[in-house]
Amino acid sequence: MVLFLAQPIQFGIWLSRISEVQAVLGLSKSDLAFALLGMPLGLLPTLYFAGGAIDRFGVRRALVLAFPAMLVAGVLPGLAGGALGLFLGLMVLGACFAFAEVGLNVQAAQTERALGVAIMNRAHGFWSLGVMTGSLAGVRLANFELNAFWSLALGGGILLPLLITVLLRLPAFDAAEERSQQSADPWRLPAGLVPIILVVFGATIAEGAMNDWATVYMREASWGGTARDGLAVSVFAGMVTLGRFAGDGICVRSGAVALARTSLVLAIAGVAVLIGASAMWQAIVGFGLVGLGVSTIFPLGVSATARLSPTNQARSVSVMTFGAL
Repeated sequence: MVLFLAQPIQFGIWLSRISEVQAVLGLSKSDLAFALLGMPLGLLPTLYFAGGAIDRFGVRRALVLAFPAMLVAGVLPGLAGGALGLFLGLMVLGACFAFAEVGLNVQAAQTERALGVAIMNRAHGFWSLGVMTGSLAGVRLANFELNAFWSLALGGGILLPLLITVLLRLPAFDAAEERSQQSADPWRLPAGLVPIILVVFGATIAEGAMNDWATVYMREASWGGTARDGLAVSVFAGMVTLGRFAGDGICVRSGAVALARTSLVLAIAGVAVLIGASAMWQAIVGFGLVGLGVSTIFPLGVSATARLSPTNQARSVSVMTFGAL
């Protein structure tokens, strides 16, 4: 949980300073949009190869290398001198982020399997809290007149010893045995992975749409303006976090399949409310329902994928994440 909380803090700092970097570099909206494409273009292709590397070398060894690389790459956006430099810096960051994300998810899946407990939803809840913590820290550092580069460097310098110290204390759950039992064809994917990808893909599309277009929806519906602009995003993000912290307990009591079905029904109901909303409170209810609905799907997808292929967990999780995103 500490790793899931700490890993995205520097990224949260970056999210809080995007508008500052845009202003300092004098980027237009189209230039910024181009630059921000760097991170997914670095992240997505690397996800597939990250899984094979982690399966081969083990989670802990891979993360010992990935965390420092990620934190060093996290400073690069603050050094950019223009749109192209920002694009390239974010592309490198995305590639490093891929190894960290796959490694953390596989470690959580191994913990669930070894201890017989459900932790994936809570782990992702802590990840959401980490992004929020980093964002708040970035705002606070801006109040001390630290620019984006020094804010990101300070965050990375504090996080590195914490991440490595906690990582080295994690148990390696039968990692050597599992690597020795890997299938002869590590590129062969388990049957049943495609349906998981399709379900998770739908949830991630809905989550991305809410994050990117919620404020536009509110403004075009004449419910936005001033303090109300970010209300929809705040409600949505809050319900995602709440759903993830509650998800493991519900999963234990009701089962993963029942939780997934209920979550999808809530998400679809939320979208229906948003389509037909005629008052702001109805829209807020809709955003809340979608947030609850999508909150557990990705963590459930990671757990289900890891169970499909215990000997090639990282490869399968990376492919699922690639397909879902």
